[in-house]
Amino acid sequence: MFDPEILLPFLLSAVAAYLIGSISFSIIFTRIFIGADVREYGSGNAGTTNVLRAAGKWPAILTFAGDFLKCVVAVLFAQFIFSVFGGAFGDYILVRYIAGFFCTIGHIYPVFFGFRGGKAVASTAALVLMVDWRMLVIAFIVFAIVFLIWHYVSLSGIVGVLSVPFSTYFIVHTQSKSIVWLDILMSIIIAANLIYAHRSNIKRLINGTESKIGAKKTIE
Repeated sequence: MFDPEILLPFLLSAVAAYLIGSISFSIIFTRIFIGADVREYGSGNAGTTNVLRAAGKWPAILTFAGDFLKCVVAVLFAQFIFSVFGGAFGDYILVRYIAGFFCTIGHIYPVFFGFRGGKAVASTAALVLMVDWRMLVIAFIVFAIVFLIWHYVSLSGIVGVLSVPFSTYFIVHTQSKSIVWLDILMSIIIAANLIYAHRSNIKRLINGTESKIGAKKTIE
């Protein structure tokens, strides 16, 4: 059972993480570099891949770094909040998942940019790293294999994140957590959130109209 005193740090962590996640670096950097909103280009997505198409390599690198680091900051700030409240809640995997989840929600629905954001691949990757670096290694290997074969960033991210609930189970299970099921539930929610954010990409993948990165163009 949860102690009612735990609800306040959870609430503060969630709100702070959402606001941090709402800082859309893709929109900020495209406005700086090309004087336009990235959502007016390509897929209309406020994310690294679309920044690469619209503004080039360096804005895309800065976007990825910003989106990655903001989730790191959100998770660290959540842990700080819990430490201020005496560190009463022992399962910091769950704290990280909740802070990271609300950060990704802020990225997808940013309050500062009309609730039209990106798909939170970089932020989700940062969340997985903050939970356990081994989980990110597994997800990255899966991502890389799928990308090298098919050259779809969206498909690679979807398949990569599907590994997270499984790696969460093995990691928390070996640590003998008393509330393993909450950690696993949050990992499933994180994966489902990323997949849902890619629903338009999934439709294009099914229709064969999804854009590839780095694939050789065929000459007709």
